[in-house]
Amino acid sequence: MDNLNELVMTTEPYAHQLEALQLAWGKPGFAFFMEMGVGKSKIIIDEIVNLIERQLINAVIIVAPNNVHVNWKTELEKHGPKDYDKWAIQIWRSGQNKEKREKETVDIINSGKCLVFLINIEALSATSGVLYLKRILAARRRTYMVIDESHKIKNGTTNRAKSCIELGKLAYIRRIATGTEAEEGLENLYSQFRFLDQKIIGMNSFTAFKHMYCIENQNQLASGQIYRQIVGYKNQTLLAERIAPYTYQKRKKDCLDLPDKVYVRHEIELTKEQKSIYNQLETELIYELKSGAIVDATLAITKMMRLQQILCGHVNNSDNPRETEEIPSNRANFVSEIVEQASGKCIVFCRFIKDVELVVTALAKNDIRAVGVSSLVEGSNRVLAIDHWRQEPECKALVITIATGGVGLTLNEATTTIFYSNSWSSTDRLQAEDRNHRIGQSSKVTYFDLYTPGHIDQKLLKALAEKRNLADEFRGNVGNVVKFLFGH
Repeated sequence: MDNLNELVMTTEPYAHQLEALQLAWGKPGFAFFMEMGVGKSKIIIDEIVNLIERQLINAVIIVAPNNVHVNWKTELEKHGPKDYDKWAIQIWRSGQNKEKREKETVDIINSGKCLVFLINIEALSATSGVLYLKRILAARRRTYMVIDESHKIKNGTTNRAKSCIELGKLAYIRRIATGTEAEEGLENLYSQFRFLDQKIIGMNSFTAFKHMYCIENQNQLASGQIYRQIVGYKNQTLLAERIAPYTYQKRKKDCLDLPDKVYVRHEIELTKEQKSIYNQLETELIYELKSGAIVDATLAITKMMRLQQILCGHVNNSDNPRETEEIPSNRANFVSEIVEQASGKCIVFCRFIKDVELVVTALAKNDIRAVGVSSLVEGSNRVLAIDHWRQEPECKALVITIATGGVGLTLNEATTTIFYSNSWSSTDRLQAEDRNHRIGQSSKVTYFDLYTPGHIDQKLLKALAEKRNLADEFRGNVGNVVKFLFGH
C-alpha cells in the first residue's frame, strides 16, 4: 500500500484520530483500543474511504453488536463523502427475505461499487450468517473487515469468536475496535489478536498463550474434577512489545483536543410491534389535529407522550404507571451494549418510571449490576441506592428518572451519561447533563442519545438543540452588551 497523503476527509479529524489513521495505514491487521467518545468510528470510515479512493479494497464488512451495526449506516453517511457514489451500504437484518437479501448483495457487486456490509455479531453464532460472509469474502478478495466492540470475541471458545477468526483469514485488511479490550484480564487479548494475525502474538494455541503470559493455580472441585484458574500475569513487557506496533490506545482524558462534552447519537430500530402501535396512534393524532377534534393542548401533549412511550418499549392508556404494558423493543438492550463498552460508571437518565425498570432488567440479563431510582423509591432509600452505586465497584450503572435525579445531585463518578428518553424541557436536559459535569469532574463526559429516525424522539432532540442554540446566542448577546457598556 502507498503512503498516506492527500487524504479525502469529509469531517475534520482531531489530532489523535489522524495519528491513529496514520499508524494503521498499510498494516493488514491493526487494533484501535480507544475509549467510547473519542471517535474511533470516524477513523475507520476515513480509512475505508481512502482505501476505496485508491482502489485498494472492493468490499467492507463491519461486524458489530446488534443495533450497533445498524447505527454504522448513520456514521458512514456522516463521515463519508456526501452522496458518495463509490460505495453501497447493505444491512443484515434477521428475518429478512433471503432472496431479497441475495439480490441486493448481487446487484451491488455487479454495479462495481464497493459493498459495505453491516452485520450484527450475534448472527455469526449461526451457520447462515457465517456462510453468507464467506461468500462475500470469496467474491471480493480485497475485503476490509472490522469487528467493532471486539471484546465480544474475547472468549475464543464461542462460536462467534471462532467464526470471526476463520472469516478473518479470508479478509485482505482486518481491524478491531474497542475500549474494553482487556478489562477482565490479559487472556481476553488472545482471540482478538488471533483474528487480526496469529503472528502478532506468536502463539498457536490459547494454552500456549496462558503458559507464556498467565500465572495459574490448580484447584479441585468437590467432585474431584481438576481445573486451572488464572491468578496473575507474567512477561507483560514482552506481550506489550509484541502488540505495540499493531495497536493504537487512547482514553478520553488523554485527548487534549476533545471538547469537555462529547455528544453521540445512536439510531434504534423499531420492532414490528412498536411500528404497528406507533403508526396507529400517530395516524389517529394527525387526523384529530387536522379535523379539529383535539382542541385541548393537554390532550394533544398526552398523546405525544404516548408516542414517546411506545418508542421506549411500553404503552399506557391510563395515568397509572403500574398499568403500563411492556412491548418488544431494542432500546433497553442497546443501552446494555453502551454500558458494557464503557470503561467506568454510567448514568442512564429516563423520562418514565417504566423506562427505569426496563433498563435495569436488560442490564441484569447481561450480568451488569445496576440500581434503579424513581419516584417509586422513597427518599431515604434513594440516597442508599445512589451511595451503593458510588461505592460498590461492581455496580456500574445508575438508572434514574430525570425528575428524581436531574437536579441537586453530584454524580462525578460517571463519565458516561445515556439519555434513554428525554423530556421536552431544555432546562431539565441541561440540569441532568450537569450532574456529572461540574466542579470535581476531572474527565471529559460523553452523552449518548437514542432515537428512531423520523419519529417523535428525533424531533424532540431537534427541539432541545434549537432551544440550547437560542439560549447560547442570547448569552452571547448579553455578553457583548456588557462588554460595550462596562468595557469588560
